[in-house]
Amino acid sequence: MDHIPRLSEAVYVGLCLKIGSPTEVRIRRVVMDTDEVVNKPFNIMKGVKGLDIMRSGSRREGFRLITSDHDFMFWPLDHNVICDLSQISLYRIPQHTVILMECDDLPPGFTRLNLMSPSNDEEVRSSCVEINNKVYISSTLFRENHLRVIQTFNFSSSSISHGPCLTYCTGNKETDCAFCFRSYHWPALVFAWIHRCRRQRWPSEVVLSNILSSGFHVVPVGSTPESNQEWRLSFSMAEQKLVYSMNHTQFLCYGLFKIFLREVVNLNEGSPVLCSYFIKTAVFWVIQTNNSLTWTPENVLPCFWRCFKLLIFWVFIGECPNFFIPENNMFRFKVTGSMQTLLFNNLNELYCKGISSLLLSETLRPFLSQAILYRGLRVCTDEGSIITNTELDITLFEELHDYSQRVSSVSVFAALMRNIEMVVSKRLTPYQEATIQYITSEVLQNTAMLNLSVVCSDNNRNKVYYKASSVSRLLKLSCALGCASNILYQAMYFNKTCRYEKSLSYLQKALNRITKPYVMHMYKNSYHVNVDMFRRCTMGMSLGHKMRNALVTDIALYSWYIYIDELVLEQKTSNDNGINILFIPPLVTLHMLFILNHHRLGDTMTSQQSLQDLQNLLLYDDGVYAPPLVRDISWQILGICQQTCGDFQGALESYEHSLQQDPYHKIQEATLFRINTLSRRLIY
Repeated sequence: MDHIPRLSEAVYVGLCLKIGSPTEVRIRRVVMDTDEVVNKPFNIMKGVKGLDIMRSGSRREGFRLITSDHDFMFWPLDHNVICDLSQISLYRIPQHTVILMECDDLPPGFTRLNLMSPSNDEEVRSSCVEINNKVYISSTLFRENHLRVIQTFNFSSSSISHGPCLTYCTGNKETDCAFCFRSYHWPALVFAWIHRCRRQRWPSEVVLSNILSSGFHVVPVGSTPESNQEWRLSFSMAEQKLVYSMNHTQFLCYGLFKIFLREVVNLNEGSPVLCSYFIKTAVFWVIQTNNSLTWTPENVLPCFWRCFKLLIFWVFIGECPNFFIPENNMFRFKVTGSMQTLLFNNLNELYCKGISSLLLSETLRPFLSQAILYRGLRVCTDEGSIITNTELDITLFEELHDYSQRVSSVSVFAALMRNIEMVVSKRLTPYQEATIQYITSEVLQNTAMLNLSVVCSDNNRNKVYYKASSVSRLLKLSCALGCASNILYQAMYFNKTCRYEKSLSYLQKALNRITKPYVMHMYKNSYHVNVDMFRRCTMGMSLGHKMRNALVTDIALYSWYIYIDELVLEQKTSNDNGINILFIPPLVTLHMLFILNHHRLGDTMTSQQSLQDLQNLLLYDDGVYAPPLVRDISWQILGICQQTCGDFQGALESYEHSLQQDPYHKIQEATLFRINTLSRRLIY
């Protein structure tokens, strides 16, 4: 393939727009990493029997593609995997459960787990089998036991086993959970990889040291009787650190390969043979072993073709060497016989087509064809020419909006605040500061909601007074740190505690804030902003100041707190169907609280006017204030308000509208219940 730098630069810019610019990718990683640092003690504290948690997969690496699902790894903190019996002296029994890796007579990269000391974990104990007077942990039983455990939770009742992971869906998001064990003792089989890294000088010594100090995981594999006892060495943590160490051209080349695999190579494959892990492995090998390659924007296509050529060679010889353990051929079961021949012919045909094969990708075609057709087109790869500061703000706010934080007790709140204080004491980047500010606001707000539940259920007057005053203080602090729409939570609090006039005063403040023409409305999977006005009005502001004054998000009602009595049924129904958060547009929330407050104060005329305002919003809004995805709960709220005010016929019509919307929140059962209840009332 003839190398045309201009085409590579066009692909680089197009991939920046599709996958993310350098700063966008950095923002995603900063938000996720900061969240993990803050939640580390929280996860350990609340974890089932002391499970530690790590995010993994493409989202953790910085991708936000359609196929970028949520991946988590869980492992018991007090279970330690060793490679040699001499290492057992490093642990104290019975405080620690020690597991010995036995790799004899198994393919490289696989092991059996010999339980050397008793385990307090019921899932581990029930996964044990005795072979030749030794106790081994069965990978199949281990996976099946944890599948049963997570199916007991409402949010994962539809879980299925998928390879080493347990997969379930919440809303439109697919989540993979891998229950495993962690080891800090690297086996001798990996020493060659360590020497190779130092010889090839990739990754850097700092990254390599970080990888070695973090250890690796052992995950269950196999669904056949022959492999019931087999476990696989997983280097997900190391891979994430390797991806972080890539420069942006390398990262985009990896992303280009993923897109090409999904949209071209596997397009018509029902059960694709090649997976993205093979792609990642090929990119790692090329970066490490091809020192002659220059990973710059004008060289994206040659770098991609070098990776693609290596993959074709692997298919030709039927061998894909694992990056950490080359002796582990990852093709040994998947790419063999006629399948191998057919796959090689298809890949080789695509390679021979050169650039034209990239045009088969719907994602790549627009910006590549433009560069081919217009030879005079000049492409600027400078990030400032690709993305504006406002778009970077949007990226940050989108990432923060995905964040959620449950506070289940005062001890959890204390642990989170201690860790936030520890993070704040360090030198932070502006994006880290904004992330910590948002997280702190969420923690304060949800702690207030936790205390509010106590206020409403406790009969001790002294406790009620103390808790009520703490709720008010916490919400005030949360509002001072969080988004402009957070003031609505204060209005909810005063509504919940029957101080309706106070609630109305906060609602008026909220109305003034969230209807400003320059504010950014950030909703679930969508946003709306007047870019020019936002840029002019927030110029010179810090990210935290922008968030406080110009960011409006939908109101998130978590199933574990009670915010508005009238929505308890919807919260419970949604939670029972796997959705533990109701996302309500702020203006819908505001109108609802206006209606409820005025109705309870006996101001019928004003409550009717607010009711009409809410109905007009849902009838005539073009998606700015009531996005399509959350219209099921929005129409439901209108129906609830109409029913409260005595308009039963209007309420029935609104409930019918709710049933016709996209069932994102899965509240249809609640809607049908309200319809049936109201219909019986009208009949009798």
